[in-house]
Amino acid sequence: MSEQALKVKVNELADNRVAVEIEVPEDRCKSSYEAALARMGSSVRLPGFRPGKVPKPVILQQVGISRIKAAALEKLIDKAWKDAIAQESIDVISEGELKEELQSLVDRFNPNESVTFTLEAKVAPESK
Repeated sequence: MSEQALKVKVNELADNRVAVEIEVPEDRCKSSYEAALARMGSSVRLPGFRPGKVPKPVILQQVGISRIKAAALEKLIDKAWKDAIAQESIDVISEGELKEELQSLVDRFNPNESVTFTLEAKVAPESK
């Protein structure tokens, strides 16, 4: 199964900066969430369960859905940023900066829906 393409909008800002709005489709959100849940599940150690065999509801109860969503979003944002700058051929010379607090993104993140966020970065000046 190939990943769906990202919806990307690039807005040029002053001082050689761009704002890149990225919409990540729900299939990527869900797979990132499931991967984060699996990573957390393999690291949780609870009496009565073999390592890596803790049921998902117990992991959610012990770790908390907010931490799992945050871990999923961190990986998702990083991968989407790399894919978006490659897709749009943007020549960035700095790391992308999330334009909203990660916590507010975590609060509105639903792994069964697409998510949209904006990153800003410095780009190489255009040679004339």
